[in-house]
Amino acid sequence: MRIKQLGLVATLFLGALMLSGCGNQNSSKDESHPKTTVKATKSKSTKTKKKSTTDQKSTALWNDTKDKQLESFINQWAPTMKQSYVKYNGTDSLKTSVGTTYPDDLSKVSVEGTNSSIGWSKTGKGNYSYNVVAIYNYDGTTPPLPNHITYFFAFHDGEPVALVDQSRDGTPNLLETKNTKVKESFDAIVDGNYKADSNASSDTSDTKTDDSSNKETVTDPKMIGVMVHELAMPGDDVSQESQLGVYTANGKYWIGIGTSASNVGYTIDGDTIHYFTKDPDAESTATAELIDHTVSLDDLISKYYSTADQKQLVQDTANRMPAIDSE
Repeated sequence: MRIKQLGLVATLFLGALMLSGCGNQNSSKDESHPKTTVKATKSKSTKTKKKSTTDQKSTALWNDTKDKQLESFINQWAPTMKQSYVKYNGTDSLKTSVGTTYPDDLSKVSVEGTNSSIGWSKTGKGNYSYNVVAIYNYDGTTPPLPNHITYFFAFHDGEPVALVDQSRDGTPNLLETKNTKVKESFDAIVDGNYKADSNASSDTSDTKTDDSSNKETVTDPKMIGVMVHELAMPGDDVSQESQLGVYTANGKYWIGIGTSASNVGYTIDGDTIHYFTKDPDAESTATAELIDHTVSLDDLISKYYSTADQKQLVQDTANRMPAIDSE
C-alpha cells in the first residue's frame, strides 16, 4: 500500500514538472510579441514625424515662389486697370506721390481705423498684428494730383488680407480692399491654388489684336513713354535699360537713364503724342534745340503694343521703373 502511495506522489510530481515546463515555454513566446509591437510603433512614429515636417514646409505662409506669383498677377492685372505698379524690392524704400514712404511709415498708419500694429515681415510671421509681405504702389496721373493707390499684402492672425490706402493727407488709414480680383488672387496664392489668368498676357503668338480696344488700356504715361523711347531711339533695347525712368519737368514727361543724350521729352494730348529729340546737327548736345515730332497713340500701339510679346515688353519695362518723379 505504501509503495502505491509513493508511486502516486511521484506521478503527480512529474506531472507538475511537465506543466511548469509548458508554462515557461508559453511565457517565452508571449514576451516576443511586445518587442515586435514596440518596433512597429517606433517606425510609425518616425514616418509621422517626417510627414509633419514636410507638411510644415509646404504650408509656409510666404516664400519666394508665392512672391513671384503675386508679382506675375500684378503685372497682368494692372494694365486692365490702366495702372502700372512699382513693387517694394525689400531694400529700397518705396515712396508714393503724396510723400509717404514704405515700409518706413507703416509705424505711422492706422488699420481699419485702429492702432493695430503693422510692419514688414518677409515670411508673414512676426510680432505685428499685421505682418506685411508685399507692397505695391501706383501714382495716379489724373487730377486731382497727387494721388496714389498702395496695396499692402499681409497676414493677420495667420490669415491673408489685402489692404489698400489712397489717403492724400493726414494719417494713412489702410482698409481691406474691395477689389475681389486682388483679394481672391492673393488668397489663392497663399493657399497654393493660384492659376494665372489665361486671358492676361499669356498668349505668346504674334497675332495682331484690335488697336481700338488696346488704346483704352494704354493711358499710363510710363507705358506710353516706353513706346516713345522705342520710336525715338530704335537702336536701344529697353529691356536692357535697367536705369530707365520717367520724370516731369518744364511741362513735359521725360524718359531716359538720367543723361542729357538719353532723355526724350513727350506730352500726351488725348490721342496725339508730341515727342522731342535734340537736333542731331547741333555742335553740342547740351545746347542743341529740341525738335518737335508728332505721332498718334494709335500709331504707337500699332507699332509697339500689338502683339503679346510687345505688350509684355512694355508692361514689364514700365512696371520695373520707379514712380514718376518731378524736377
